[in-house]
Amino acid sequence: MKSLLIILLISIIIDNYCLTLEQIHLSLGTNETEMIVTWTIPEQTCPLQQQNAKVFYSRNNNSSKQLQSSIAEMESFKDLDIKYCTYRALLNSLKPNTTYFYWIEQGKNRSDIYEFKTLPIGNEWLPRFAIYGDLGYVNDQSLPYLKKDVEQNLFDVIFHVGDFAYDLCSENGWCGHNFMRTIEPIASKVPYMTCPGNHEEFNNFSHYDSRFSMIGDRFDNNDHLMQNISLNKRLNNHYHSMNIGPIHIIMFSTEYYYYTEYGWQQIEQQYRWLEMDLKRANENRHQQPWIIVMGHRPLYCLKMGDDSCDHHTMERKEIRQGIRMHRRPNSPRQYGLEDLFFKYGVDIQFYGHEHFYARLDPIYNYTILNGKHSNNPYDHPEGPIHITTGSAGNLEFHPPFNQLKNWVSCHFLDYGYTRLVMIDKYHIRLQQISDDQNGEILDEINIFKSQPQPQWML
Repeated sequence: MKSLLIILLISIIIDNYCLTLEQIHLSLGTNETEMIVTWTIPEQTCPLQQQNAKVFYSRNNNSSKQLQSSIAEMESFKDLDIKYCTYRALLNSLKPNTTYFYWIEQGKNRSDIYEFKTLPIGNEWLPRFAIYGDLGYVNDQSLPYLKKDVEQNLFDVIFHVGDFAYDLCSENGWCGHNFMRTIEPIASKVPYMTCPGNHEEFNNFSHYDSRFSMIGDRFDNNDHLMQNISLNKRLNNHYHSMNIGPIHIIMFSTEYYYYTEYGWQQIEQQYRWLEMDLKRANENRHQQPWIIVMGHRPLYCLKMGDDSCDHHTMERKEIRQGIRMHRRPNSPRQYGLEDLFFKYGVDIQFYGHEHFYARLDPIYNYTILNGKHSNNPYDHPEGPIHITTGSAGNLEFHPPFNQLKNWVSCHFLDYGYTRLVMIDKYHIRLQQISDDQNGEILDEINIFKSQPQPQWML
């Protein structure tokens, strides 16, 4: 009995005095009036009083004015020798296009004050994104320049297309803790949207799922019935979609095709969801004329030494053409993504995995489909545009290129990341930022169209 009281007393002390509120980051809610705040307490013992974990937020830096609050949900995570607690709070009733100040209070503990700006409502505004994959805790080359861009308010959303920390599970999870600490200056200010890569695979992607908070299909979540469901049960960190201004964005998992030991049914489920989402996006194309998809492994590959890449055809057959289900050698390939994305008019595809930057000419089934309106191949392109942006800063450094084909427009080994800037409703500018060249623009293209559907669907 005496030992039990001592343990209880120690737990109360930890709960009230010794918590470290850290690794704070944002993700988008179901619409412009919501934002999710996620943070981690790395201690081995989770606090007893989880109901005391709240996020306070206000449009005024004076915390006594216009104050709102949201109770956080706790998720206890344990794997091997690591234990920690993840907290998620859904901030709602936010005003679009408005700056908010927020902080966390838990027991006797209070975080610093952070700020974010909600997205404008509707499709008339022009969003700006950072897009990259393969950013580690060690050799995080692009992070200083990303921080500068965030400090200058250059981004509305950041998209990280797989491979975090190298790896989240390494050093019994402490590599993940350290990585999440390093991205806090950018991820606590700008929504940090994610999908998984191959380096998140350990234990069925459990470390990845425990740290991020993607709310899933925003179409379904607009239903008022979803408001009564626990936030933790609404998450889908593997595939989800969102409307941001005039762009419909889909993030999905290429990894289902390679880690079938965790279930073959996931391939079909995601494919059916992708087709449903793309159909709805096309029905709504007068509002969001651009459709962009983001995943980890590119359909067309340039990286040597990768067994998922067929170095003769320069493709990842399982993703591009489809997978032979249950490894039946003579069965037809199913759930290939190139035909699906072409059929439903996906304008741009972003991937990581290969630790360089590469830009392809508009392409479908190995055929170059450049636009015919000008010398710019991306002026009303006749096929989807593929961008590989996996050079943010990885542990494995730069790989050698495969033999380059004529449909590879350019490629660079510089560390860096991609900016997407909308110039007007039918004009997107992409820029590749080089860390090696002190933040200079390494590559720039302008993508044009004049109607909601891409040229090949007219």
